[in-house]
Amino acid sequence: LRPKMLRQILCVSLLVASADAFGMSASMGLGLRSVKGPAIGGRHAGRAAGALQMMGDTPLRTIELKNSEGHTATVYPFGACVSSYKAPHEVLFIRPDAKLDGSKPISGGVPHCFPQFGPGEIQQHGFARNLVWDVRDVRADEPDMQQVVMSLRDNDETMAMWPNKFEATYTVSLEEDRMDLELMVKNTDDKAWDFQAALHTYFHVTDIDKCEVAGKFKGATYLDKMQDPPKEVKETRDAVVFDKEVDSVYKGVSGEVALVNKVDDKQTTTLRNLKGWEDTVLWSPYGNDGMGYKNFACVESAAVTPQTLKPGETWNAICSIIPGPAKK
Repeated sequence: LRPKMLRQILCVSLLVASADAFGMSASMGLGLRSVKGPAIGGRHAGRAAGALQMMGDTPLRTIELKNSEGHTATVYPFGACVSSYKAPHEVLFIRPDAKLDGSKPISGGVPHCFPQFGPGEIQQHGFARNLVWDVRDVRADEPDMQQVVMSLRDNDETMAMWPNKFEATYTVSLEEDRMDLELMVKNTDDKAWDFQAALHTYFHVTDIDKCEVAGKFKGATYLDKMQDPPKEVKETRDAVVFDKEVDSVYKGVSGEVALVNKVDDKQTTTLRNLKGWEDTVLWSPYGNDGMGYKNFACVESAAVTPQTLKPGETWNAICSIIPGPAKK
């Protein structure tokens, strides 16, 4: 192996074993700091040895990725939640009231909303965020990109809530200058069904009062869910600020959205929706100290309009999280 490639393999800590492989509960740890696991199957089988990681006080296992730039990402198979992205500053945020023991979905990072967004016939934001996803594949020998692939399939628990057969595949790629997130949903049933999806991303900010969200907002109509009842409003601002509680659904606003940090421009973050994510949702529990409102803003990549899949069809959505101002 070339020295650089060898360093890439050695610098990444990876979770590559499912709970079933160890005959243990999906939300319980092993009580050890690090336990070797088997290599993953699939097209990259045998490329990297695996280790179960115990991070801090949490019993949930994590995947640790690190690229040649020293940027890192932490991913929980529980909920397929990316909880940290350091490049080199922390881009994401975990709320101080978050539970990291598997008792509830992780409040922070990049939680999933699937197959439902918001309240509805099943639990809030669907079930994908509080089930353990299977780790399907790990790539650890690419010079400037680390990657993990996870999947979630229908089972007795999901069918009891949402009687549709499916397979969701989620790929997290840590590249030189960004983190790419790709979600694919396939209808494995013999009937058509529809769904909603979103990545409910919590972005770290220095001060919520000194940031704004810039994008194609001006002139767009959004659903202001803070009004009772929720009301559609036409946006007149070029950039959206958080000076009160915000829960706004901008249908048809996508593409590139920047969370501008007015305190430190280097900590500005660009969210680039490349495919599938047609809507943008902004959320802030402004004033809620228990949630740590001062240091995060949610800018969500969403498909709020129900997506319909016929048997065998696949829906695909891709976004990139880019630290720093967008490069032209």
